[in-house]
Amino acid sequence: MKAAEIESVLEAAEADGLLSPEIEFGAAFRAAGRHRRPMTEESLRNVASAYASAGLLGASQIATAEMLERLGDAPRNAELAEAIASGLPQDILEEALRQPDGFSRTADALRIAAANVQPPPTAVFSANSANSEFDPLLLAALKEGAEIFLAQEDVAPARQASRLLDVSLAISPDGLESDLLCTVAEAAGRSLGDGVLLINGLGAAVLSLGLPYDSDEGRAVAAALCAVVKSFATGASLSAAHAGVLGLEARRASSRKSCNVAILPISDFADLMPDCESEGAAPVCTVLTYSDEGPTLARCARLAISRTAPESLPTILERVANCGGEDLEAALGADRLKDRGFSDAALDRVSRAMSDGLPLNAAFSRWVLGDEIISDDLKLAPEKFDSDGLALLSAMGFSRKDIAKAEAAVDGTAEDIAAAEFRQCGLELHVSAEAELAFASACAEALGGNTAIRVTGRNGLDMADAAIAAGLSTLLVGIRAPANDDVADRMEQILALADELAIESGASFAADENTSVSDGHGQSARTRLPDRRKGYIQKASVGGHKVYLHTGEFEDGALGEIFIDMHKEGAAFRSLMNNFAIATSIGLQYGVPLEEFVDAFVFTRFEPAGAVTGNDRITKATSILDYIFRELAVSYLGRDDLAEVDVTHDGLGRGAGDATREPAEFTEEAAQLISRGFSRGQLPDNIVIFDKKREEKQAEEDTETEALNAPDYLSEACPNCGSFTLFQISEDGEAECDTCGQELQDFTEVPS
Repeated sequence: MKAAEIESVLEAAEADGLLSPEIEFGAAFRAAGRHRRPMTEESLRNVASAYASAGLLGASQIATAEMLERLGDAPRNAELAEAIASGLPQDILEEALRQPDGFSRTADALRIAAANVQPPPTAVFSANSANSEFDPLLLAALKEGAEIFLAQEDVAPARQASRLLDVSLAISPDGLESDLLCTVAEAAGRSLGDGVLLINGLGAAVLSLGLPYDSDEGRAVAAALCAVVKSFATGASLSAAHAGVLGLEARRASSRKSCNVAILPISDFADLMPDCESEGAAPVCTVLTYSDEGPTLARCARLAISRTAPESLPTILERVANCGGEDLEAALGADRLKDRGFSDAALDRVSRAMSDGLPLNAAFSRWVLGDEIISDDLKLAPEKFDSDGLALLSAMGFSRKDIAKAEAAVDGTAEDIAAAEFRQCGLELHVSAEAELAFASACAEALGGNTAIRVTGRNGLDMADAAIAAGLSTLLVGIRAPANDDVADRMEQILALADELAIESGASFAADENTSVSDGHGQSARTRLPDRRKGYIQKASVGGHKVYLHTGEFEDGALGEIFIDMHKEGAAFRSLMNNFAIATSIGLQYGVPLEEFVDAFVFTRFEPAGAVTGNDRITKATSILDYIFRELAVSYLGRDDLAEVDVTHDGLGRGAGDATREPAEFTEEAAQLISRGFSRGQLPDNIVIFDKKREEKQAEEDTETEALNAPDYLSEACPNCGSFTLFQISEDGEAECDTCGQELQDFTEVPS
């Protein structure tokens, strides 16, 4: 081949997507140029630490960005001081203050930096040094997201030239275009010199020919394709066995300088070969592709159906294209959605979004439905459903069970349709790990090695051990493990407590600093709440809107203040509820009976309203105020007529029904320790209040009385018993011992 011909072939192959542009080998394979080393305990610990540090760096940058975003565009100095005290780095704050729009700009820069945090380099170990004794440390590193390459042979230098070849594009409706494949392979090999040519698309090529991945025919074709590429790219010989599979003639080896031909897991594969439908020797991951018109079959899938069952191809294409409408009908039902206010235009948008592969949560979000449909048709606030379509479905009356079934019905429906149709054509899309290893081993035999497979953390170490035993190199790709159940439970408790603390600090008002005042006309004075007061926090949801009710009590257990917080609502609604709570609290402290508030506000009707969750005595409410004052009436007034559920147990509550004994009445002593509202006016039947303080006070008084009645003892010891309990009984010097009763005449105390 002449230079001009080589250049022409390469340009055409690149334009058709058959061949990638020339890049450095390190850009295609991150383990390039790294020397193999024996695996040791220390090296695995270092790998785990490096990846954990990288993950922590990204998380800290995201957290700092969120702290800056919460401050807003123009925070006050007091807010900035509080942020510094909460852990905001001083250097970050100074950078944000240094420039206009600094807070939002700095937050954006931190998020970009977190997204671009480079992972540590791939750890490369000799495959024969892997041992089962290292499995715990290896798994620990993979759980941190580590990438570990177990190499059977040395890897080429990172600076060498390389290209990616997609052999599946050499398969046309007429079969293998062997002339095209051979010409492109030879041109690529000559242009690379001693570089690396990386074969890809073997799984898609086998599927395009209508052959099962897990079949002797499929493996034979894949091995033959590898042998052909190696022969024409490097000048190596082509055996008659491999040539015969593809209908070609055998070739003798030439003496020209050759490149290396390999099968390796590619870094950023989708960016380097966006049109390639399978990586290396791996099977096809999906037979679907998405366009402006919706989902359709990928190229290799169309060719496969054309060869095995051409009459069913139009039906399959139609079913895949219309899967969004089928998903919607199977999930929620178009009639049910229309009954709840969804128009035909809204359903069409949702169907198209689901056809494009969006999950249910995104398909019903604001960005798919649009503000006009949400506000005008559904009568909801669009800003509440930016990315949470499930909350919108809940607000429209669908239960959690309905939504869960809908998600299960939608998830992977298009893939399931395609997989079922392919199965009827004798093609199985889901292949086992053993099939993938057998396929890769056949390719490695044809190439004389230089073959590696990708094993994700979910496949475990068994597949890696089997690959190494088969002579394959293995790239272990870890997946950073989420928090375990213990950590998740603790974080949930911490976040709930943080919400409550935020509510408490945000809802504090002047009632905490009240003083007794009078208007001078005989009206009631304002009663001061104790500095350290009792109360309870009740978290509930009314019509899907979270409500926190926080109470404060006087010393006798009576209600003295309330806080109401709906911190995820709009600012206007929050302010109204907070100021309503302040007004109610001031009324309570000036002596307005709680009964008056209850009679005024129960059964008031306005949105949000509906089902109540999180409260064991109230299950539905006509408004937020109806729920709050019914809860207060049940807890502080014993108004069980306003409750809907009779809770019977032996702990907190009435203890009726199956209780073994009636709980004691709430006493003043109990009010010093227990919230009357939390216990709903009854002393729990497993708590008994003793008069401990009264006994201690009486004992102190008795001790003081005895001390007052005790005589003044003299400084001299009694000559009879030696006790210092002598006291004078007359002015003539007579003394008596309080211990032994001995009387002494003319006793004179020695001056001290």
